[in-house]
Amino acid sequence: MMTIANHEGVSAASLGLPATSAIPEAKSHLPAQAFITKPPASSRLRQHFTTKVDSITMLSLLRPATTGLADGIRCHEVLVMAIGLKSEDVPVDVLDRIASLRSSGIIFVCIHPSEGRTACTMALRRALPTRPGHQQEYATHLGRTQTIDEARLKVSGSTMDDLWDSLCAQVILGTTDGGDLDQRIAKRERITALLNEESKLAGDHGRAKSTQDRNAIYAKLHKVRAELEELQSE
Repeated sequence: MMTIANHEGVSAASLGLPATSAIPEAKSHLPAQAFITKPPASSRLRQHFTTKVDSITMLSLLRPATTGLADGIRCHEVLVMAIGLKSEDVPVDVLDRIASLRSSGIIFVCIHPSEGRTACTMALRRALPTRPGHQQEYATHLGRTQTIDEARLKVSGSTMDDLWDSLCAQVILGTTDGGDLDQRIAKRERITALLNEESKLAGDHGRAKSTQDRNAIYAKLHKVRAELEELQSE
């Protein structure tokens, strides 16, 4: 019987992924050197691979043949990769580097210590909406930190494109619904930015020493709260 890949007990099976997608233990371990030589990585990035990453383990390969889904137009396969970390700090530059070297979608399951226990933070690198003729840009998103027992991924949709959008939604938004995902991500990020701005302005208003300053800050605060209310009511 094949022994499937795992890290700290996290495997394709524990995540709820199809058994057909599991990577054999013997073929699962990837050396950090594979990601820092071609093209050459900066000294800082090489240092992060050395000081922050303990191991890189392939857990699952989701393809039409292993999921039963039709091939996609944008996505043809998704890798699920465990990144063993030495601390709770998730090195986004390391994830960016690994993802940039593969054309596949990658779901990173970052496994790390947290408050005396082993936890995981899922992450991914997703293409941003880009106008034709412009260079493609990407954003790396981190999901919530959870226990390894809570970590789950669900195969959803009828094509690999659907699956990638659903997995992105699961990590970023906590839902399997991948519809209109870029707009929903942008909305959530705008709400987060407005909440941070509201908190700062409220503090500035309380510390303002003159009526003129308080009135000016309040006008900005009112505008922020109006936009927040509109977005949160949609």
